[in-house]
Amino acid sequence: MTSSDVALLPGLPGDNPLGFLAALGVQVALADQNADHRLHWTDDPIPHPVLSPALDLDRIARAVRVAAKFWLEGPALAQSIDPGLKLKPDDIREYLRRGRAARSSGSLSACLLAENSLDNNCRAKPSDLYFTAGQQKFVSMARTILGEVTEEEIVDDMATPWRYHSERESLMWDCVDDRDHALSAADPTDKSRNPKLTNPGAEALAVIGLSRYPCFASPQGTLTQGCSGSWKQGSFVWPLWSAPATARSVRSLLAQVAAPLVDDRRADWYRSWGIARVLQSQIRRSSQGGYGTFGPPRVVWQRD
Repeated sequence: MTSSDVALLPGLPGDNPLGFLAALGVQVALADQNADHRLHWTDDPIPHPVLSPALDLDRIARAVRVAAKFWLEGPALAQSIDPGLKLKPDDIREYLRRGRAARSSGSLSACLLAENSLDNNCRAKPSDLYFTAGQQKFVSMARTILGEVTEEEIVDDMATPWRYHSERESLMWDCVDDRDHALSAADPTDKSRNPKLTNPGAEALAVIGLSRYPCFASPQGTLTQGCSGSWKQGSFVWPLWSAPATARSVRSLLAQVAAPLVDDRRADWYRSWGIARVLQSQIRRSSQGGYGTFGPPRVVWQRD
């Protein structure tokens, strides 16, 4: 495969959960238009996604904008629902039913809530990748992210290192969002002195990419694909693979990946599936409010 056969997306770092989710979002947006481009990752120190066959970045951005508009009209992010998704059991069932009926535009529903998975107040307990809390409302923020992003911002964030130039909404999936007081010159919670800056194109792509991570009910609480541990002390793992994979193949890979144990045969499976490395980030939640962030990524398995 030559360089003219593929499209490299050098702005999306695969060792950052936001960059990884954004790359998935590119493939999802294209698949929504029946363009099943294959996705794989470079084997560089900072891996980047590669699409095949090649496609112009402007065309990708247009496909993402079409998908964003479609999703904004779908049930998963409907304006009529509670923006914090604190739904009662009957409302959860109806929310998920509408999501199933809407197919691709509603696929995010099953990645945010699971039927019969409730908190102590008998309201919906969301996905482990739901990092908003308090005055931050996931649905409202996701709608703003998808509704305001421009094609130029999408192209910029796919093509070049992120500039962190915007004060627009962020769902906190960028590992640099984990801002420790001890390492900051200014209080990271003081928005006037230390505003949260983000990359709108990557954020929009990641909202779409989240649709690859469904969640499920269990006696222990909501289980989210790729996540383990407790609500306040969890972790997220994701694979990087070297063989071009269709959208359906990527779904299968994501469903099978976990940090391998010493005596686990999973490492043999990873090699046979073309996985080059598996990364992990801690999921941290603030003691006040429960806002989530990703800790620094680390490689938990790598192909020899």
